[in-house]
Amino acid sequence: MLSVWALTRTVLFLSATQVIPVGHETSFVNDVRLYYDWSQVLLGGEFPAGDEKWQYPPFAALPMLAPHLLPFGYRTGFHLIAILCDLGILLLLWRFSVRHGSKRTGLWAWTVGAALLGPLLISRYDLMVTVVAVMALTASADPAVRGALIGVGLIIKAWPVALLAGLRRWRELLTTSGAMLAISVAGCGVAVLAMPHALDFLTAQQERGLQVESLAATPFALARALGWWDGFTTYQHGAMELVGQGVGTAERVSLVATPVALALLAVWWLRAAPTARTFYDAALTAVLFLVLTSRVLSPQYLIWVIGVAAVVLAVPAGRQGASQRPTAWLVLVAALLTGIMYPWVEEDYSWHGDLPGTLVLVARNLVLLAAAIVSFTQLWRGTRRRRADATTRERAELLPTR
Repeated sequence: MLSVWALTRTVLFLSATQVIPVGHETSFVNDVRLYYDWSQVLLGGEFPAGDEKWQYPPFAALPMLAPHLLPFGYRTGFHLIAILCDLGILLLLWRFSVRHGSKRTGLWAWTVGAALLGPLLISRYDLMVTVVAVMALTASADPAVRGALIGVGLIIKAWPVALLAGLRRWRELLTTSGAMLAISVAGCGVAVLAMPHALDFLTAQQERGLQVESLAATPFALARALGWWDGFTTYQHGAMELVGQGVGTAERVSLVATPVALALLAVWWLRAAPTARTFYDAALTAVLFLVLTSRVLSPQYLIWVIGVAAVVLAVPAGRQGASQRPTAWLVLVAALLTGIMYPWVEEDYSWHGDLPGTLVLVARNLVLLAAAIVSFTQLWRGTRRRRADATTRERAELLPTR
């Protein structure tokens, strides 16, 4: 296991740094270079005010400043820190599997599944927050500890808040949410006191358009490749966004889809009879909903989903409730398609509107959509079946014996 992980990550490192000349160097260096530029602003005592690409909570500064602590160049240091976080996720999964006596499926899912993304995996800072999220899922069942870890993740990148979805009782939810809010408010408060513009990220997403890789953009991308739509893409807010007839409506639909997805989860939560694995399964459903309803679906978002899916696969299969394993395998298929899609055929769908690369994008998004549907269905069935069984037993106990 560890040897396979070491081999794949060595290949990714050598590819990202072009020691193995895989081409597409800008795809793996541009974001790291941007992090370096931001780190210079941060070292100057402020957050990157006025930069439309800066859309992150204040503690995103930490992974961007960390490479300066290593005795290497910034780019090499960043990749090495990313690989250390990658190893941290593997060790957390191993510890979780040993503690629960489960098979190594989750470890293999992370080792191989994350590697399917290619050098992208270690060329974005998403590994740095995913390790915190996996820690929140696996390190402790104590609600306060989980809440504190989710809070840390929240002030690095907002998505770990989705992990709250699987908490099984009101007291657990309130304790975890309270710890999360305490950590996130305290962290933001420290950032505000330390440097100006720490909270600019709260309004930075408002002007974002519809990224070509998002689920809501998929019909436009396919119609463009087939010659049925005369819109185009333009680079703004750090992504390729669609421009043309109907895009504004799709943006509004995408904005409405997120609260609708949250409402679905709320209905499930209120009706559910949770099992021991509900926390992990619901976390996967919530993260998939969050990713698919967003106007932005950057390739590195798959790092989050693979991390949570690997945890789900590390949960012992014998636990009560419908398994999310089909969802996890669909996620790994989506990871493979994403690794093909970016950057190898990116120009097809992002610039030229050519059919081959666009079909890969469409297939990836359909697989992710299928994963979200299967995930919610399994979550609903698993918890509802337990409630139905419990009701049947209660009724049987009330019947008079003969």
